Amino acid sequence: MGNPGKGDKTRSIDTMDEALCDAALDQDARQELCVVIAFHPDTSRIGELCRIPCTDDSLVFGRHYPDFTALAGQQGEGIGDSYVSREAFSLLRHGTTWHLNRKPGRSRLRVNGQELPAQALFSEHQLQQGLVVSLAQRVVLHIRLQDPMSWQQDTDEVLASLRGVSPAMQQLRDNAALAARSPDDVLLVGPTGSGKERIARAIHALSSRSCGPWVAVNMAALPVEIASASLFGARKGAYTGADSNRAGFFQQADGGTLFLDEVGDTPETLQPMLLRALQEREIQVVGGKTERVDLRVIAAMEHNPDELRERFRPALRYRLGAQEISLPALAQRSEDVALLAANLFDESAKAHGDVWNVGDSESSVRRWARLFEQFLIYHWPGNIRELQHTVAQISSCSREGLQLPDAIRTRLAITPSPGPMMLEEQESAPQVNESPTPRLADVSDEDFIAAWKAARYEVSTIARELGVSRSAIYRRLETLRECRLAADVPLGEMLAALDACRGDLRATADRLAVSQQGLKTRLRASGVSAADLPEILKR
Repeated sequence: MGNPGKGDKTRSIDTMDEALCDAALDQDARQELCVVIAFHPDTSRIGELCRIPCTDDSLVFGRHYPDFTALAGQQGEGIGDSYVSREAFSLLRHGTTWHLNRKPGRSRLRVNGQELPAQALFSEHQLQQGLVVSLAQRVVLHIRLQDPMSWQQDTDEVLASLRGVSPAMQQLRDNAALAARSPDDVLLVGPTGSGKERIARAIHALSSRSCGPWVAVNMAALPVEIASASLFGARKGAYTGADSNRAGFFQQADGGTLFLDEVGDTPETLQPMLLRALQEREIQVVGGKTERVDLRVIAAMEHNPDELRERFRPALRYRLGAQEISLPALAQRSEDVALLAANLFDESAKAHGDVWNVGDSESSVRRWARLFEQFLIYHWPGNIRELQHTVAQISSCSREGLQLPDAIRTRLAITPSPGPMMLEEQESAPQVNESPTPRLADVSDEDFIAAWKAARYEVSTIARELGVSRSAIYRRLETLRECRLAADVPLGEMLAALDACRGDLRATADRLAVSQQGLKTRLRASGVSAADLPEILKR
């Protein structure tokens, strides 16, 4: 990869510090910058990546460099857009501090949603979280500092369908492939909307049982009074209303895979029977005899099972989790957001007999680039499911050019990620602006929880009251078990609260200790609309 800045060293090495310097170089050798094209006027290039080993050289980014690798594995080209300057900005490492310098008079530059007039400093931690860089309001890059990993294009069609270029997604594909080759049961742990069922289907499709049946059941939605019959089957006359023999989910999945979604919400009375069925592969048919079954179980849950000891048997967890795979939240792999969104926009257009097109005019391309920039900065509490619904709503409104529904416009109008310390060109010794800010760090847990309740569990309200960014609030919430977002509420608990509050969203939000707006988003992400509520509450 040619780079105009290569060889331009920023400091000399004192011979007395050779040992220290060698250690630093060894550390550098274990790190690299992964740069992903998150938006490009040529939308086929979204998702292309470039991996750059860390050195003390100044790395220059512009129209012709670095060279990106296409998703199909072919060596690609530079950014290529004529609106981007030949040398738009440089990135230089000084110890654990990174200097990002915009070349004077060059393309407009935004970093994490903030206009960059000249220079900015970033800590190593901030670069590990990822930077969103917008060039000339037309091209968006995602830059992350990471440990090197052996990247290889997945030739298997099933694995290739699990899209994403992030290290987290590569690791998830590897784990799925390993799980598929094993006969053991699998436990998937990940936040709601993170794609647990899709990973489960991939494991089934890659396994030796792929020709057998696939049966999925939501354990949180099983009526307690007929749960055992639903799972293990029942004979005619076994209970009121059983007017014929009924095959349970275990029997239906014989020879294939049984997917138990929301297994953490399994009724406690059912857990001993489920544990025995898993251990012995033998089920007790209601009103009938015991039967042997031959199947593989893949289970999924939202919460860390270590936090559910009071209502989820540890023995059941360990029996289910012979192999345990953690799924990352979408916010933890933000470089994948653009590729996922681009594919969703493309699929939506094809479903309407059309082709996704960001337009030829400069204003149209800029609007789309800004949208993808916002996509990468947004926290996505509803994960992939929320992204799917967001793209669907935008697509339905954008038949004549990009249009954003008011609700989405409000949701994406987020505070830019904290981090860069903006510098004037003449400044020489600034300090890195670390996050979270001292003001939030000085707030005790008790005071924060009180403020959270006073803000009616609204992130924007408490952020405004405390004078901090929303992202700082999200980070603090992750450390407190007493606080949660609506996206963290299990579907079964949410619907039960709705029932108890007779469909009153405000009362339901207060009962669950989450925001009303977040609850609406959670309902939409779960596929529940306002029109569905009366029918759900009748059940």
